[in-house]
Amino acid sequence: METKRLRTIQHPPRLERLLEALISRAKLVPDDSYPIRDPKVLPTVLRRIALQSAKEGRVWTCWAYGGQHWLFAAEMSLDASRERGTPVLRLRHYDDRGELTEAACWMVNPEGQWGRCSD
Repeated sequence: METKRLRTIQHPPRLERLLEALISRAKLVPDDSYPIRDPKVLPTVLRRIALQSAKEGRVWTCWAYGGQHWLFAAEMSLDASRERGTPVLRLRHYDDRGELTEAACWMVNPEGQWGRCSD
């Protein structure tokens, strides 16, 4: 994948759309959950993680359903994306308590389905 194209995809609005597509298509949250985009309404521990993620160059999104929250932070792996010819996201998934529950790379296949991959 071309470096110029990857750098364009890496801009936060595009990266946020990729992250949301990953979450919804890979069914990482319940169907009835909804996104929270304002860090001020997040539980304190998740707010800290979201703000720190943004400071470190990652995009984040939080989803909620009932009293449960799922926070996801992601960045693009340029090397892995170039190697595979498709965007590869390094995803971090946090639970309600701010515990990291998963750190993995994900990529989309030609059929538009997301799956875990090695970095």
